[in-house]
This record gives sequence, C-alpha cells and structure tokens, in this order.
Amino acid sequence: MAHRKIFLDYTGPVDQNVIDHLLQNLKKTKEYISLSKIPGKRVYSILVECLENISKHTPKDIPVNHGKVPYVSAGEWDDSISIYAGNPVLLEKRDLLVNRLEKVNNMSQEELTSLYEKILNREARLTDNGAGAGLGFILMKLKSGRKIDYSFTRINDSLSFFEIQISVNKHTMRKLIIDKTVNSPQVIFDPEINRFEISGESRPSDVASFYLEILKWFDDYSSYLNKTQELKEPVVFNFDFEYFNSSSAKYILDFCKQIGDVRSKGRNLAIKWHYDRDDLDMLQVGHEMAKISRTPFEYVQKEIE
Repeated sequence: MAHRKIFLDYTGPVDQNVIDHLLQNLKKTKEYISLSKIPGKRVYSILVECLENISKHTPKDIPVNHGKVPYVSAGEWDDSISIYAGNPVLLEKRDLLVNRLEKVNNMSQEELTSLYEKILNREARLTDNGAGAGLGFILMKLKSGRKIDYSFTRINDSLSFFEIQISVNKHTMRKLIIDKTVNSPQVIFDPEINRFEISGESRPSDVASFYLEILKWFDDYSSYLNKTQELKEPVVFNFDFEYFNSSSAKYILDFCKQIGDVRSKGRNLAIKWHYDRDDLDMLQVGHEMAKISRTPFEYVQKEIE
C-alpha cells in the first residue's frame, strides 16, 4: 500500500502499552504534525478505535504460525489520509461484524449521530439483537464521513483475518447554521452530512448582512471544492421559501449564480426549488431565477398540509 507520507506503520501484538507507545510516537511525527487540526483529530480518533478493537477482539492464545499478524497503518495519499487495520477474529464472529458494518455503512450521518446519542443515553443497547452496530464503527464513519471498506480472509476452521480501510479528507469545510426567525429563513449548510437548505420567510431587517454571510460561505466552499477530488455524491441546494421580499430576491439570485458558476466548471451541484402545490407564483419565480442565473432547477411540489 503506497503512500506519499506514512504516519504510522505497525505489525505485531496490540495491548494497552503498545497503544500508548504508538499514539505517543504518532504525535511526534512531522507527517502527523503537518496535518490541519480537524483532520488530525479525526485520524487520531479512528486510529484509537482501530487499535482498541484489535486489542479487545483478537483471540488470545492463537497459533503464531498462521502467518496473519495484527497490523495498523496510516498514510497520506493525494487529498486524503487512508487508515488500514487487520487482525485475526473468530470465524463465528464474521456474520456479526458484517451485520454491524453494513448497518453503519448504510446509515446517513444524521442517522448515525442519532444512534450514537441514543447509545450514550442508553436508549439503544449495543447487543447483537439491539442497535446492531458497534460504537467503534459508528465513530469511525462519523469521523470520516465515508463508508468503511472491509474484507475477511479465512485462515483455518476457526479463524478469519478481518481487515478494514477508511479514509479521511485532508481538507475541511466549516458548516453554516442560521436559526429561523419571524423574518429570516433557516440556513443549514453542512458539508459533512451533505445537507444544504434555506427554508422559511425572508425579509430580514438587514438583508445585505444576512445574505453576504451566505455568499461569503459559498466562496469558501467553492475554494474547498477546488482542493478536493471529484464529489462522490451530488450536492443539492434546497430552496424552500414561504415568502421573500424584493430585497432578498437580488441576493437569492446572486447565490443561484454562484452555484451555477461552480456547476459550469464540472462540479456536481444542483438546485431544488420547493413550492406549495397551489403557489404558482413561487413556481414562476423559480423559473425566472433559473433563466436569469442560467442554472437548471429541479422543481419540487409540496403537498399542502
């Protein structure tokens, strides 16, 4: 496994002393120190989970001549840091591990966060028939925002060699959250969970200040996209306005133009324009915004409750 920079590369038995030693040495490496603060913390957290899993779940007193020894490795490649780990497990544990990993991999970040909080609050139980997802795997995916790749290689009639690989993006992008008020919309721009939406009524007392923060955020986001590889999932900006005044309209249009400019450069960005079934005026405004900004919209009709 080739990397431009290796942070950690260890093969052998793992116990608490080994974990402490490896993590202390990791913090001193120039490769790890060179990481930005947030990616560095995420890498560290995932490595801790990998090492502790190996220590806790590698069977004791297994033959040393089977040729499969626990290992953990972390290194940088292009715009991400890849973490690899492997250890022998009892063959009878394979189905349980597959079940847990598949559940974690198929859950959204929001669902994982909710499950994590429930487990911590003891509203869900970490049992084979309960939540069905190991807390360590949940944390790994929450920290990386990506699926956990895994494989099993049969060693003998009782053992299998379990390997995982997970990546962390070197570059991070701040989220923008603005709470809804009686005269301003809610804004949720969260790249980590791929959620981008503006919803509510827009007639803020200081329209320029409100929307300039949004436009500035998107400038930063477009720079962030330039540093990353191709988007693995489409980025959809959802506009769900109950009403907006003429002052807001100018800035909303400017925002649509920003999205259109980035989209024209090949990035997988889209706009969904939501409107009530009977609100044809809002639908028409969406068509006008799309035409002027030269950006195709998808129109989503909402049922009136």
